[in-house]
Amino acid sequence: MKMNNQISDIDLISKFDNQAKLIALDKAYAIAEFDLFGTLIEANSNFCSMLGYDRVEIINQHHKMFLFEEQQRDHDRFWPCVISGGIRSGEFRRRNKDGESIWIHAAYTPIIDDDDRHIGVIKLALDITQQKYLTNEHRIKIEAIDNSQGVIEFDREGYITYVNDNYLELTGCRENKLLRQHHKLLYEKNYFKTPEYDKFWAKLQRGQSISGRFHRLGKNNKHFWIQATYNPIMDDDGNIKKVIKYAHNITHNVETEKKAEQQGAILDILLSAHDSFLLDHNLPSACDKVFSRLLNVTNSEFGFIAKVQEDEEGKSLYIPSISNLSWDKETREWYNQQRKINGGLVFRQLDNLFGHAVTHNKVVCTNNLAAHPASRGFPPGHPSLYAFLAIPITHNDKPIGMIALANRPDGYDQHLIDLLAPLVKTPGIIIHARVLEDERKQIEETLSFNAGHDFLTGLPNRSNFFEQANALFHCGKPCTSIKKCYLALLDIDFFQENK
Repeated sequence: MKMNNQISDIDLISKFDNQAKLIALDKAYAIAEFDLFGTLIEANSNFCSMLGYDRVEIINQHHKMFLFEEQQRDHDRFWPCVISGGIRSGEFRRRNKDGESIWIHAAYTPIIDDDDRHIGVIKLALDITQQKYLTNEHRIKIEAIDNSQGVIEFDREGYITYVNDNYLELTGCRENKLLRQHHKLLYEKNYFKTPEYDKFWAKLQRGQSISGRFHRLGKNNKHFWIQATYNPIMDDDGNIKKVIKYAHNITHNVETEKKAEQQGAILDILLSAHDSFLLDHNLPSACDKVFSRLLNVTNSEFGFIAKVQEDEEGKSLYIPSISNLSWDKETREWYNQQRKINGGLVFRQLDNLFGHAVTHNKVVCTNNLAAHPASRGFPPGHPSLYAFLAIPITHNDKPIGMIALANRPDGYDQHLIDLLAPLVKTPGIIIHARVLEDERKQIEETLSFNAGHDFLTGLPNRSNFFEQANALFHCGKPCTSIKKCYLALLDIDFFQENK
């Protein structure tokens, strides 16, 4: 009897314990019970409230009433899976009384009696509509960012763990070429060895975001510019978990700005050269004004400006402005001597890369000098030239000079040729003006000489004699060094008759 009482007490405790659990579940979950055919036979207040119904409106109604029309077509496959226990739990979209969508996280559990028979289904659900909408909104924003920007992720050490299609397009690389590679891969070698690069990652590892313009390298050293933000992501303990970088391609903008800056610099060069030539008509001085700044604008190491000239020895290049190409003491002295004697250098051998632009009146642009058909090599010790650009200076489509540049780190291309087009015209105008000025002076000197000299003998004529004598006798301050003055007259006509 005592044993039976103990068993009854245990059963009673178990009963109360189970009842307490059911009460707790009833308060926390929306609970509904269905028969094997899907008819609702019981629902708690949470379930009714979640769907917006009164209890009497849904009891004895089929499970399909909570589905949208497009979902009902699949219900005949869905419910047998629920009965068999094939669908345990998940997120489900359901229809409330107002026909609106709600999202629930639900568990469908088959009810099995003591004889191991399926007698129904109990459903426990939580309303996750707000959470779902927030998640979807977050997902949509992430997708929008992913579709419009380059996204790349790094672990806390800087190794790439994820890269989206937009960033792959920026770099020109395939995904397998970037994953597990270090961030350094996207930098120029000279930069990631600097203290600034170490400070960059140290700042990120302290959890500080970094944003700004960045120059990067892609496949085959492809240069591109990005506006980017590096965002450190923390774990629950406040440690750096990873770094997400959002990047937007601004290469075109940067190139446009750079082009405008270069065009402004070239305009300044043009005005400076023009003003210099108008001031003193000095060609070397005007070319120097152009040349030194031209090297800076184009980021070139060497170069020269040349004028085509012809004499009894043939066509040559007169070079009033040239960068110092001397490579030893001897060539340096020779260079300085030529500048003193000729006001510059003179290249008479034009059957080479330097002369090709004027002999063929065409632009020479090569980033592989040895492969160019006009290349003839260089003297021993000559500085190495790996990129070369020569643009003919023309007047009336005839080459009258040239601009030559060499050793631009990025090489030479059509973009730079187009950029320099206005600049090439100015030396053409200056050189042509210098030629006209030289011709005018020569004609003036010839006319002046002819006016005061005999045509046949070249001796001063009567007019010149009286002019010189008059200047001597009417000198404002007689020269004390002149002790005596002799006057000699020669009758040229008589001389010719009695020769």
